This record gives sequence, C-alpha cells and structure tokens, in this order.
Amino acid sequence: MRRGEIIRSVAGGLALLTGASASARAAGYSEFLEAVEFRGFRAEASYTTDSNVNRAPAGDALRDRILGVRVSAGGVIPLSARTRAAVQGFAGIQKFGTYTGLSNNFIGAQGDFFFRSSGEFAAATYGAFARTAKEEYESTLRDGYRHAFGLTVQKPVTDRIQLSGALTRNISDGKSTVFDARNTSLRGNADWSLGRWDTVYLGADYRRGDAVSTAPLTPGRADIADAVTVGPDDAYNNPALFAYRFKASIWITTLGYNHAFSGGHSLDFSWRWAHLTPLELRGLATASESSYTANQFSAAYLARF
Repeated sequence: MRRGEIIRSVAGGLALLTGASASARAAGYSEFLEAVEFRGFRAEASYTTDSNVNRAPAGDALRDRILGVRVSAGGVIPLSARTRAAVQGFAGIQKFGTYTGLSNNFIGAQGDFFFRSSGEFAAATYGAFARTAKEEYESTLRDGYRHAFGLTVQKPVTDRIQLSGALTRNISDGKSTVFDARNTSLRGNADWSLGRWDTVYLGADYRRGDAVSTAPLTPGRADIADAVTVGPDDAYNNPALFAYRFKASIWITTLGYNHAFSGGHSLDFSWRWAHLTPLELRGLATASESSYTANQFSAAYLARF
C-alpha cells in the first residue's frame, strides 16, 4: 500500500456505505447491498517539507512544514465477470507550521468503474472515475470545492513491474475567483517490486491550464495574470503578497520507496519535484517572473484495517 493509493476516508466511507446500506435496505435492495465487498478502512499520517508553498519564483519562495492525517473507507461492487464499480469516501486535515492560513480540512468521495478484457495476467485494466471534495481553509479566500474526473489504465509488465496512466480534468472552485482553476493532467507511473515487502515507484505528470501563485505583484506579473488577481492573500499575513492566476504548463515528477510490514502497515518515503512555466507572455511579462520550482519531501505511515 503506497501513499498515493490512500484516497478514501472513514467519514465519507461510512456515509456512503453504512448510510447507503440503511436507506437501500429500507427500499428493498438488500440483494444489491449483499454484493458490495467492503474493503476496510485506511489511514495515513504524514510529515512533509515544502520548499515553495506559495508557488512563487525562487526569490519569493516560502518554505514550510506540513503535518497531515487522512482516513478512508470504500467498497467494490462486482457488475459482471469483466467489470466492477468502486465507491470510496475520504476525509482529512493538513496543518502548516508557519503559514497557518494554508491549513485545511477536507471531506469527499470518489466513484470508479473498471473493465478488464480477460483474466490473463498481462491483460490491462481500464477505468473511469469522478471525485469531488469540500475544502475549508483558515484562509477564507480558498474555501470551496475541488473536482476531478478522468480515465485510467493499469497493466502488469512482469510479476514485479506494473505500469499505470491517467488522463484527468481538474476543477477547483474557491470563494475568490482567483482560485477558480481548470487544468488537464496526463500522468504515468511505474511500480517495481523489489521483493515481498519493498517497492520503488516513479511517476511523471504533465499539466496544462490554470495555475495560481502568491508573490509581490510586479508590473510583469500583473500583465501575465490576465487580470485575475486578489490581494492581499489572507493566508500569509503579508499585505505585499498577492495571489494571481495565469495559464501555465507544469511538470511534476515523483520518486518514492515503500516498505511494508505484516498486518497492513507500511512506511513510505517520497520526493516530488515540480516546475512551472507560464504559457502566455505579453506586455511587461517575462517567463522568469512567474516560473517556479518546488520540492516536497514526505514521510508517511500507512495502515489498513
């Protein structure tokens, strides 16, 4: 169980599974509910250092430490010999050490549909998913919703190597319009099992669309932001910092190592690197004024029960 797989929660899972169970039984759908395979609960506790929490160019980048807790629950519904559906709920909290306005609570749900052409080992599994979450920040400008939907594929190459990919449309809807962002993501991932307990994974993600940075608003940044700005950004307690939205391309790479223990427990260590480049330059805008690089190092304890 890797950190990237922990996307379900107890609160949402209980609402979707136990709540749905009560209402469905009352409506006479007990046979359908008996077909649901409950997959248990999952929990994650993580510690992350982020070199650029405000997603700004190097001279304006701000560093912070983040504590996170995430819980999840879900179930699988077999539909036929080749198809199945899955439903999950998730909830969690993130606490920032210095820039506490970025601290947030979230709760949401995800539904998936999977198809596999055959039971052969090398057969690929294709999927479609939709996810939605409600987010509450200590920064009121960021409060809102985050949605995603897309297509996935997973394919084993050998008994130790598995490849996966996803095409995703991401949508965020914040209280301030500067945080209303849309982007499309194309992601690939490779898992390499070193043995029974150890896995190394590598991922690459290319995103294109809206991005938001917080930094002093120079004339060049004002030009590139397409008139979508807000200031001051209330997450940082600094009247000189403005949030601005603009079109950009983003590369994100992830390198990680997971060590599993018996009983559904594991430790996960990862490094995530991101680099953004603006797409639309005009007026006084220059690429260097809004391009940024960020590094995240994370350690997480994962449990399944």
